Amino acid sequence: MKIKLLLNLTIVLFAIAFVSCNDDLDTIGGNIQPGGDDISVYVDTVVLTAKTVSLEDSVYARHASGLLGEYTDPIFGKIKSDYLSELYCPEDLAFHKNKTTVDSVFLDVISDVFYGDSISPVGIAAYRVDKKNLEKDFFTNIKPTDYSSMKEVVGRGVFTIKDADAYGTGKRYRLSVAKSLGDEIYEEWVNSEKAGTKFPEAFRNFFKGIYVTSTLGSGSLININTNILRIYYSYTGRNTADTADSTYVGSVMLPSTGEVIQLNQVQNTIPSYLLEESDTHTYLKSPAGVCTEITIPLKDIMNRAKKDNITNKLNSATFKLKGYTEEEEKMAMNRSTNLLFINKDSLVNFFSKNNMADSKTSFIMVRDATSNTYNFSYSNLASSVSNNLATMVNYYVNYYKDKEDVPDLKFLVLPITATSQYVTSGYSQVLTYTNIYNQMTPTSAILRTDEENMKMALIFSNYNSAKTK
Repeated sequence: MKIKLLLNLTIVLFAIAFVSCNDDLDTIGGNIQPGGDDISVYVDTVVLTAKTVSLEDSVYARHASGLLGEYTDPIFGKIKSDYLSELYCPEDLAFHKNKTTVDSVFLDVISDVFYGDSISPVGIAAYRVDKKNLEKDFFTNIKPTDYSSMKEVVGRGVFTIKDADAYGTGKRYRLSVAKSLGDEIYEEWVNSEKAGTKFPEAFRNFFKGIYVTSTLGSGSLININTNILRIYYSYTGRNTADTADSTYVGSVMLPSTGEVIQLNQVQNTIPSYLLEESDTHTYLKSPAGVCTEITIPLKDIMNRAKKDNITNKLNSATFKLKGYTEEEEKMAMNRSTNLLFINKDSLVNFFSKNNMADSKTSFIMVRDATSNTYNFSYSNLASSVSNNLATMVNYYVNYYKDKEDVPDLKFLVLPITATSQYVTSGYSQVLTYTNIYNQMTPTSAILRTDEENMKMALIFSNYNSAKTK
């Protein structure tokens, strides 16, 4: 039995090596009969098809960062983005109680990365969320006017990215805020202290958040790390050794963090030609732009598994996606490092439930910049790549094997951000994916989807013992 299994494995590995070296992928077959046993291995191919589909400005985007501004790409069209955010009020937030006076208030909009033109003017305005509290609806097709009447301006300003204040490794866009807002927040804190209630709860009820949008400029997008409402105040007091009151200064900060709700709005203007059917290429664009839908002919694969009245085992189904390098060189946006390859029916709840790729209905694809190809990551390991999709195909083959109607499989390919970290496994450290998010930074790609580049190579095998003949 061990010899049989070893021989079967050897033949399959040989066939895989043959396919990887033979771009023509001609069908081959062979029989080896040691001691009366038959081991049959043969190679076949099916052609997958693809088309570009719109994400209709709607992807799940639970992020602590936002995208702000407007940018027009010569190939992929216009994208405009803004966001709404609560501000985090810590439990220990406190003003000084003795003769406190608010001196100034600012809203700092902090960014780390920008896309587009660094010298064109960017107008930023922040409005108070005054209709209702932000809800945990993290899809990017939200309507800010459901939450803000845009009647009360928190702050506004005009900047260029190049001349904005340096802030760590990024930039700070400081908006002057009316001192009256600081007075209002201070009074609410005082009343909360007198009533013996927790101020964070009171704060969220009377200050529901901010809506930050661009009012000027169409040449750049800014990735926003956080927003910080800073209230500077002065108060009088004295130390133990003092004989007279002195003036001191203090401040409180109310940032947007992962603990509070932030909603991102994305609006894409998609050129019609992106969605036209093509025999040569498809498109990807983030955030919430377009993705590629791939059709896998499952019934055809199941039929090809049947040979000489025997249903053979699928050992290998290799496939990868290749970038259209010549066309991509004309693009201004960066390529996405990672893609999600997911059954179309599984996408709805994938991100909202914080799911990970399971190598059955979903995979992470990793870009090889040298060859400009996207390869399938094996399981949840960020350090391992395998383009063998046999596990996925066999999963659906088993599911539909007793059903009359076998549908084509529809998979979507879309840009993602995948985070990873080293996890201890035995005596070694293994790089493992930890989170998957919809890509919320501008990326694009053009994929080769002509027939030659959409071939899935199949390897089947069957073992027939002489005892069963």
